[in-house]
Amino acid sequence: MLASTGPVADPADPSATLWQATAPAAPKLAALDGNAETDVLVIGGGIAGLSTALHLAERGVDVLLVEAAQLGSGATGQSGGLIAPDYIRHSPASIGHALGNNEAGERMTRLVGEAAQRCFDLIAHHGIDCDARQDGFYTPVHTHRLAAAQRDTAEQWRARGFDVSVIDGAETQRRLGSRAYCGALRFGQGGWLNPLAYARGLARAAVTAGARIHVETPVADLARIGDRWHARTPAGLIGARRIVLAANGGNAGLHPAMRHAALPLHVYEFATAPLVPDLRARVLPEGGAFTDKSPYIFSARYDGAGRLISAFPKTFVVRGAQARRNEAKRRLVRYFKGFETVEIESVWEGVAWINASFLPEIYDLGDGALAIQACNGRGISLNSAIGVELAGALATNDLGTMSVQPRKPKPFPFFRAAARLPKAMMTLAYLSD
Repeated sequence: MLASTGPVADPADPSATLWQATAPAAPKLAALDGNAETDVLVIGGGIAGLSTALHLAERGVDVLLVEAAQLGSGATGQSGGLIAPDYIRHSPASIGHALGNNEAGERMTRLVGEAAQRCFDLIAHHGIDCDARQDGFYTPVHTHRLAAAQRDTAEQWRARGFDVSVIDGAETQRRLGSRAYCGALRFGQGGWLNPLAYARGLARAAVTAGARIHVETPVADLARIGDRWHARTPAGLIGARRIVLAANGGNAGLHPAMRHAALPLHVYEFATAPLVPDLRARVLPEGGAFTDKSPYIFSARYDGAGRLISAFPKTFVVRGAQARRNEAKRRLVRYFKGFETVEIESVWEGVAWINASFLPEIYDLGDGALAIQACNGRGISLNSAIGVELAGALATNDLGTMSVQPRKPKPFPFFRAAARLPKAMMTLAYLSD
């Protein structure tokens, strides 16, 4: 099904992803030709927009989704496909303080902790062919201090009913196949998938449920006229009572309040050729996926064909196609024994959009307009879950039911300088690595 070992996309083209070569074909969709009317207009054909549209349609809400290019052509289809039901910067105990409300913190923890299962349940319910494996997600650490802190974090998750366990140093090295770590947490509901195939499957399910979806339909501008929103496209106008901006980094070009709300963290994803059985038995022998807690982040997981998928952040130092492939090989050799002769089959560029809170956010833009900003490197499962909740809230006209309460966007101060900060920090991390 998705375990293709045939030719992959052009390795010299940073926009050509492995997923484009291995995902089932997208549903046949056309550009919007002429004017249209709808109750809810969703802008953005990634996971956030598609999940929202699917669940609105299932609730009988008239919904139209437009995508400027093709489905999953942005951050969704460029990602590594990790399903990670944990926080980036927070813990179940600290999130209440971060949000200023313990009840809100518990709702957020429930959303984050359950997001992976919601994602896999969607896949099963709709029969989506996306190379999905729910075999656990690990967060390994390099220091004994961090390993000790993880024990407390695991207890916080377990106290709330989640399958989170502490893995000691020796067992971490055995399960991951790397001697770089001294401990890890394992989130039992995590795993991985082909993100482009998943997005296409969500779209197919949404169309079946009654959603109207159009590709190659960019929105030039939005205007509020009377009690309706008007979106101008190359072929006409879309009128809508409510709108959901789900274009991730593209939200900045759709509404002025979103211009400085997120920063890009550019990365290079890469895949090896399918590994020989000996290496496959040594690295992640029981499956699963991981992203470590080092400044120069390292991650790994397989696809169904036995390719190892990993990534490294974009820096000011590593430039050019050959340099990127050399860096991919250097990282593998550093973490895994016996990878000196492993072929790097494909490298492609991706981006994670980071907001100031490092938490999933829904922004209230007023007059029935909302924006989803829930990437932060954890977007696949979180955006799936947020789409479910947001659709329910819109269908019942009760946003108070949501785990993520809508609030006004918080722009990054000194945005122009801040936009260069992630790459600068990753350059420093690379040099120290």
